[in-house]
Amino acid sequence: MTTEALSALLWTTLALAAILLVAVVWLGVAHQRLRRRTAELTQELETKPADRALSADASGRLVAVVVNPTKDSSDDVVRQIHSACSRAGMPAPLVMASSAEDPGHEMTRRALEAGAVVVIAAGGDGTVRAVAAELTGSETALGIVPLGTGNLFARNVGLPYQDLRACVDEALHGRSHRVDSLDLSLERADGRIDEEISLVIAGGGLDAEVMGDTRDALKQRAGWLAYGEAGLRHIMGSRSSITITVDDGEAQPHRVRSVLLANCGSLQAGMVLVPSAKFDDGHMDAVLFSPRHAWDWARIMAKTVTRFAADIPVMTVRQAKRATVTMDEPMPFQIDGDAVGEVVSVSARVRPHALVVNGVSVRGIADLEATDEDTESDQRTDPDGGPQFTEGRITKEPQGA
Repeated sequence: MTTEALSALLWTTLALAAILLVAVVWLGVAHQRLRRRTAELTQELETKPADRALSADASGRLVAVVVNPTKDSSDDVVRQIHSACSRAGMPAPLVMASSAEDPGHEMTRRALEAGAVVVIAAGGDGTVRAVAAELTGSETALGIVPLGTGNLFARNVGLPYQDLRACVDEALHGRSHRVDSLDLSLERADGRIDEEISLVIAGGGLDAEVMGDTRDALKQRAGWLAYGEAGLRHIMGSRSSITITVDDGEAQPHRVRSVLLANCGSLQAGMVLVPSAKFDDGHMDAVLFSPRHAWDWARIMAKTVTRFAADIPVMTVRQAKRATVTMDEPMPFQIDGDAVGEVVSVSARVRPHALVVNGVSVRGIADLEATDEDTESDQRTDPDGGPQFTEGRITKEPQGA
């Protein structure tokens, strides 16, 4: 092995070690914060259950539940929902199980036909997305009892996702808030077009490779940490050529390792990948990652886990209402943590305030874990000229350009 190769190997090893060290330290801090906040929410629920139950006229308000029966706590959650409805004077809930063939679409349509005012998705992000797809554009509220590995949407909207009893209460009696959704058109290599929605993050490249290659057995034992193991196996892959068009701008070519379309930007353990992405601002955030080596990935990881506000040149962000990504070669794609196969192009459109969700905190995940709000003011779309893709930051078009 040459001296140059040994040096490259050493720097790669050190960079990966730095990533792991920063992540482990942050996990410990975030876990303590989350435990404290969950305890506070649980105490509040125990001391004021009657007030919330009596805050609205509950008679005749049918609640439907779409539950993923493969989840460990699914039976217990259904019993809790039955009990909560009874205490609030509501009719017995309409409970329907999802399946591998249908994660919740037909069940939600049945709930709407039955006149449900709330449909609770009791499962992972896949169940939440399927139920939301049918509720989008309606006045029927989505309730969430998160039973998955990532539970990303529940985290982003500020639900106490580690306290199922509190989540049941929020699904039934929590404040209603309208959130955005992303309409996606996925073009396959054979010309087929699939219509999907996203509530959290859709993306191609590294993130889709990780989602598609995470070992199920490890997910059962280690939870979302299993994604980190898959990430380390894929992180040094090669970049791909894409062309991206946002709103009415011109198509721009890029070489990327990953491209994301984000409706909200927080990940597990309090990591904020895209600080400017908000679930109710009427925009998506298109994010391009263009690292060339392990050190670039270390910079991205450090920025994410520490919520460092400074820009970095290998992470480009632009807010938009519409975006189209065209790949030179088929690229693996994921939606809200579910791998959906390879695509050759993706068109995305924001549907502002299209979905009513119960239990949303206006500050979202910031109510559970501390956030860095310093980046918010300079990561907004300019109403006159709009932002440009730049190396690591959003800038305004010069007036009159």
